[in-house]
Amino acid sequence: MFDKRNLKYILIWPTSIAISLLFKIYSFNNTEVLLINNLIVLLLVFGPALLVTIILVFNKLMKV
Repeated sequence: MFDKRNLKYILIWPTSIAISLLFKIYSFNNTEVLLINNLIVLLLVFGPALLVTIILVFNKLMKV
């Protein structure tokens, strides 16, 4: 069903879901307030997009 070349792109979203579930479990077990600064929020929001962009750029550079 999936092409082997695109397998690395398919593995990115389960990784991000697993990280978010780990944060959810951690916050459920530790009920005190989690202090998250703006840098961590930016990394969680834009990190996966940046990772995909880096992979696409490297693939493009390797083919040329």
